[in-house]
Amino acid sequence: MVAAGPAGTGAIALPRSPAPMATDRSRLIARRRSIRRFSAAALPLADLSGCLAATTLAAPTFTRALRLHVVVDRVAGLAAGAFRYEAARHALVPGRPGHAGLRTATRGAGLDQDVIGDAAVVLVVSVDHRVIAGDPLGAGRGYRHGFLEAGLVGERVYLEAVARRLGACSVGAFYDDEAAALVGIDPSREWVVHLVALGLPAA
Repeated sequence: MVAAGPAGTGAIALPRSPAPMATDRSRLIARRRSIRRFSAAALPLADLSGCLAATTLAAPTFTRALRLHVVVDRVAGLAAGAFRYEAARHALVPGRPGHAGLRTATRGAGLDQDVIGDAAVVLVVSVDHRVIAGDPLGAGRGYRHGFLEAGLVGERVYLEAVARRLGACSVGAFYDDEAAALVGIDPSREWVVHLVALGLPAA
């Protein structure tokens, strides 16, 4: 088990995940679905690594305002808790450690939806509004770019999840402050804009 340390301590390097079984994008697009029921099995760490790498935040299309956080409930070899994903290093930086009420808090932040509460992992996408405000083309353009990029991240996770025979479900209904507290960010500086539930599909 890889233990999550206190916030700000050493990052956890993720394994370089093998390529998924399917690579034909047109077939992946045709097969993609929102999966809302997950098994109780732990998500393999290699699959989480692959889904995070697929977001390609190290080379964003529109903006560098996006931040990706990972709330882990059950991942093989990884302690439960909240992490920040650092794309450039392909690593998880420990944030809030896991606790007995983590799953309840995660479910509560997602309006008590089972798809959030039962997921092995919930990806929390936020935008740094200071980066948006500093967009050279203006804050309005930066705002639109931030949401476009958030949508692209969700789509990339969906396609990677299908390729790896995982389930994914985007969720836009959540409590802003509770979602921010879940991953330990300041909602006056970062806005949570998107959640993605991830796990092994229920049989």
